[in-house]
Amino acid sequence: MAWDEWEQLKADALARRQDGMRLDSAADAAGGSGTGSAPDLKMNHAGNKAAVKALREVIRPDTDKAGSHADDSSATAAQKFSGWATGSALKAAHAEWELQVKNLKGRLGQDQTALEKTHQDFRYTDLGSRAG
Repeated sequence: MAWDEWEQLKADALARRQDGMRLDSAADAAGGSGTGSAPDLKMNHAGNKAAVKALREVIRPDTDKAGSHADDSSATAAQKFSGWATGSALKAAHAEWELQVKNLKGRLGQDQTALEKTHQDFRYTDLGSRAG
């Protein structure tokens, strides 16, 4: 490859990188908007409310049930195999399972709280904008 060809390839790559990414809503070179309308932030209140309800009434309770479903049988199996490597491995696996379920339940609770807070924040912002 000749030196001139290499320099041309580098220049082409640099030009592509500079022109390569632009947000859809960013103004283009002519000063117009990428989407053809003014940028706007909107909240799907019904969808947010449905997500919070699903987390509260379905997902979190079902996670509790599914997480504790195998507790008795796992404890019985670990006890039956006590003294064997299988027994201690079952006990360790069950302890890890309980930890993971606890972490998942905590995360679902955080998600529910965040969605509720987001709904409130947007509502107060909308009311403040209307009042202004």
